[in-house]
Amino acid sequence: MAETTPAAPVEEAQESEPQRDLSALISRIGIAAWSIVGVAVLVWVILQVLVRIDVLLAPVVFAVATIYVLNPVVNWFSARHIPRVIAAFLAFMLLLGVLVLFGFAVAPAVTSQASELASRFPEIYADSTAEIEDLVANLGFEGVDLWSYERFQEFLRDPDAQDQILSVVWDRLGEVTTGLLEAFLVFFLAPVVAFYILIDLPRVRREAIGLIPRRHQDEVLHVSRRLGGAIGGFIRGQVAVAVIVGIMTSVGFRIIGLEFWLIIGMIAGFLNIIPFVGPWVGGFLGVLVGFVTADVSTALWAGVVALVVQQLDNHLISPNVLRATVSLHPAVIILVLVLGGGIGGIWGVLLAVPVTAILKILIGHLWRTRVLGQSWEDALEAMIESSQPPETLYEAIRESLDDEHAANEAEVDADGGITDE
Repeated sequence: MAETTPAAPVEEAQESEPQRDLSALISRIGIAAWSIVGVAVLVWVILQVLVRIDVLLAPVVFAVATIYVLNPVVNWFSARHIPRVIAAFLAFMLLLGVLVLFGFAVAPAVTSQASELASRFPEIYADSTAEIEDLVANLGFEGVDLWSYERFQEFLRDPDAQDQILSVVWDRLGEVTTGLLEAFLVFFLAPVVAFYILIDLPRVRREAIGLIPRRHQDEVLHVSRRLGGAIGGFIRGQVAVAVIVGIMTSVGFRIIGLEFWLIIGMIAGFLNIIPFVGPWVGGFLGVLVGFVTADVSTALWAGVVALVVQQLDNHLISPNVLRATVSLHPAVIILVLVLGGGIGGIWGVLLAVPVTAILKILIGHLWRTRVLGQSWEDALEAMIESSQPPETLYEAIRESLDDEHAANEAEVDADGGITDE
C-alpha cells in the first residue's frame, strides 16, 4: 500500500514565491537603474551640445519661456474658434501692449532716478569709500586707503592706463561680440521662433507622439503632460512672483523714503526670477543706499522691508502662486544654484532649478513605477504638489497656520506622544 504526500509540491510552491518576488524586485531595480543612467546620459549629451552652441542658448531659453507663457492665451483664443495663427498674433500683441504700458508707467520715475544717480555718483562714491575705510579701521585693519573719485578719474586719463584698458577690451572683443549677437538673437530671433512654434504646436505634438513606440506611448504622454504642466506652471508662476516681489520691494522702499527706490525694486524683482535671490539682492542694495545717502535708521528700515518681503515671498506668495509645480526644498535649491553657477555661469543659475525639477520628476517616476511598483498617477502625485488656491488672504494665512500646527502635532506623535490609537 503506497502513501501519498500531497504537501510536498505545496511547500515547494510556497518556497518559490519569495524567490519569484525577489527576482522581480531585482529585475525592476535593474530596469530602473538603466533607465536612470539613460536619462543622465541624455541630460549630459544635451548639456554638451548646449555648451558647444552656447550662442543659441539664450534665444532657445527665451523662446521656450515665451511659449510656456503665451500658450495658455493662444489656447484660450483657439477654443473660441479663432484660427491659431491669429490667436498667436493676438497673444503677442497682448504681451507687447502690457510691456508698453509698463514702460510708460515706470519710464519717467526710472529716468529721473537714473539722472539723479548719475549726477550724485561722485558724492555717493566718496561717501561709500569713507564709510568702508572707517569700518575697516574699526575692525583693526589700519592703513587701508581706497581710491578717491578724483584719483579714479586721473587713472582713466593716464595714457598708460588707457593703453591697458584698450588691451583688455581687444582681448575681450570676442566675448563682447558674442554678447551682442546673443542680445540680437534674443530680442529678434527668439520671438519669431516662439511665434512659429506656437502656430504649429499641435502638429509638432502629433509628430512627436508618432516617434514614440506604441507600447510606451501612454506612459510617455502621461509623464510629458504632467511634466509640461509642472514646468510651465513654474515658469509662469516665477514670472508672476518676480513682478509681485518687485512691486512690494519698490513700495516698501518708497514708504521709508529710500532714494532710488524704484531702480532697486526693479532689480530685486528681475533677479527674483532666480528663486530666493531677488529679496536678498534688493535688501543689500537698499541697506547700502540707505547707509550712504541717508542714515543708519534708513538702512535698518531698508533691511526690515527686505526681510518682510522675503518672508512673504517664501511663506505666502510663492507657495500659492506656484501651487501646481514641483516642490523642491530650499536647501536643494541653494545647492543646485551654486552647482549651476559653477558649471554654466549665469545660464547655469537660471536653468538650475527647472532642470532639477525635470530630473526629479523623471527619476522619481522611474523609481516609483519600476522599483516600487506604483501606478503612473501615484508616482507623479508624489512628485508634484497640487492644491486649490485660497480665495482670500485670510484663508491663505489660516491654511499656512493649520499646516504648521498639523506638522507640529505629527512631530509630537513621532516622538512618542499619545495618539487616538
